[in-house]
Amino acid sequence: MLVEPDFPYPCKSKKGANYIHKNFVPIGLLKLGSLYRDLGCDVQLVRGEKRREEIGKQPDEILVTSVFTYWSKYVWDNIRYYREMFPASIIRLGGIYATLHNKQKKFKKLARALKVRTHKGLHRKAEEYLPDYTLLPKVDYHATHMMRGCIRRCSFCGTWILEPERTNKSKTEIEKELIAIGKNRVIFYDNNILANPHIKEILQLFENLKVNKKPVLYESQSGFDGRLLEKDPELAVLIKKARFQNVRIAWDNGLADQDAIKRQIDLLVMAGYKQNDISIFMIYNFNISYEQMIRKIELCAKWGVQITDCRYRPLELDFDNYNSSMRYGQPTGSYYIHDKSGWNDKKIRDFRSQVRKHNIWVRYAKDKGRPYDKNMERWSDIHTTFKFFKMGRPPQLEIIENSPKWKQCIQSMNKIKRYFNVNNKLSQFDFKGFNLEKVDREIKVIIENLYGNTDNVAKKGM
Repeated sequence: MLVEPDFPYPCKSKKGANYIHKNFVPIGLLKLGSLYRDLGCDVQLVRGEKRREEIGKQPDEILVTSVFTYWSKYVWDNIRYYREMFPASIIRLGGIYATLHNKQKKFKKLARALKVRTHKGLHRKAEEYLPDYTLLPKVDYHATHMMRGCIRRCSFCGTWILEPERTNKSKTEIEKELIAIGKNRVIFYDNNILANPHIKEILQLFENLKVNKKPVLYESQSGFDGRLLEKDPELAVLIKKARFQNVRIAWDNGLADQDAIKRQIDLLVMAGYKQNDISIFMIYNFNISYEQMIRKIELCAKWGVQITDCRYRPLELDFDNYNSSMRYGQPTGSYYIHDKSGWNDKKIRDFRSQVRKHNIWVRYAKDKGRPYDKNMERWSDIHTTFKFFKMGRPPQLEIIENSPKWKQCIQSMNKIKRYFNVNNKLSQFDFKGFNLEKVDREIKVIIENLYGNTDNVAKKGM
């Protein structure tokens, strides 16, 4: 039995545009599924804590994955749950947290108490297999790597520890893989995709590759190394021709790098990307002060690019109780604050708020010459809900506000979206082309199926 703990993927990541965590694919587990099926084993994948009757017979082995170290609580909660349910089963824990923390006292103590065996690093045998998507049939994209390891050794990143040996797939290997998988959307989880020595050949392949007689769309989850773009500007053109979407570059350091970042943006723009289609990765609550980070936002506004922000948490940290909804702050010790650089709870929340306002302005107002308006946030939330149901662009806010039926319908849509997000369920809704009356009918049917009598929905806390 393969287990993905019920990790608290942020709801914002399930909304559509970025989709980094939306229906996160546990690649390692899916490859292990292929391996064990090849060995003649019965395999099932479960997400979170399932009832005994949902699982069936007792598994011989339970393989649990882990991701961020600060989500360790969810890992041990799931292990404890299945250890009580299946006291005789072998439980193995692998993944990022297991690899980085297996020598820590707390980790060792819990592993002994729950009789857990630890797998460190990549599973070499499983790496030879493709993911078994029959275990997650509703996932519409292929998650993969074209290389392992990284040419950098950034202090905030653990890739060089997790993947100390660099390996690179060739153009032929990638082509065979994508054709065999048969999906028209591919997300690469490589830490530094441009460092693959075969990258130009691979990008040229992507330009013309068709799967199911259709072009394939690509995304690099970790973005592109702007320094490598500057070193070889042709890469930007090849990336565009290869149909990479949600293009991101990183600005990890201070203001001294602003000229280099601008050059990297210009390369992508000259290749054919619009400024507001480009996003800049920024790590905050780290070595760069709040004041410099605010200045970086101002420069991104000048350049017309979006920002993808990441709050720093040390690799040795095994908890994170940050709550974005607590606007007036949290008690000291609730989550990690890098006070050495002057960060505090108020600055962290303000920076995140400034990034949100900036991105909304870049998406919806900058090109129209309009300033930021708080109503844009409301419309942005509605737009996100429309994306969840694949409904395209919503009506203007004024039209929605003056239509009781639209307001009620959107309220119900938000309730359904929250249900799917809270329960970590995958959404396959497709309301493209539906008018208001048809949307209203479909929404009522969905709520009825989820909760029974629609009159009782409010009472059930949707």
